[in-house]
Amino acid sequence: MDIPNSNNIAGNKVSNAPKGGKRPGAGRKPIGLTRKISLTLPPAYWAEIDRRCYNSDYSISEMLRAIVEDHLQEADLLDTSK
Repeated sequence: MDIPNSNNIAGNKVSNAPKGGKRPGAGRKPIGLTRKISLTLPPAYWAEIDRRCYNSDYSISEMLRAIVEDHLQEADLLDTSK
């Protein structure tokens, strides 16, 4: 019995194109410039950040980004018109 190589069991065409890898437009869209930093805070601050992340399902990066953005907006240091 001959089974064609280009069909799967259901008889649908199977592509031999590679899957995954770099493709135009693929991946997360950048939200800004990434800079690696080391941040030293008292244990109570880290505990509060961890608690807020756990309760809201945000990552630490998202939580710290929101804190910085809120502070800069409140201090009128961030130009949000751009």
